[in-house]
Amino acid sequence: MKALRLYQHEAVALKELHSLLREALARGEVVWVDTEQEADLVICSPLPSADSNLTPREKEILEYLADGWANEEIADRLGIALGTVKFHLDGLYRKLEVGRRTEAVREGYQRGLLRL
Repeated sequence: MKALRLYQHEAVALKELHSLLREALARGEVVWVDTEQEADLVICSPLPSADSNLTPREKEILEYLADGWANEEIADRLGIALGTVKFHLDGLYRKLEVGRRTEAVREGYQRGLLRL
């Protein structure tokens, strides 16, 4: 099978593409190249927006959300109570102006807070 050669300027704003690329990378089907000229597909994204005023913990939890972790898994990983995770999620959602975890992840990519 031919590998897809990619060149990435910055973070990609689409979670679906992120998941597909992770899976393809795991199977050895994607090769990162050094220049655009070598690439079959060039991935560009908008420049990150200004800081969203997320706390370090909110940013950390956002990364776990992007990886598909459940609240309970996040609490166990961080050694904090489930209620504390929910508290941080409330702040995260409010600051990103979203109502659900999938929207938070989408906003995280669009604002440059998450990277592949």
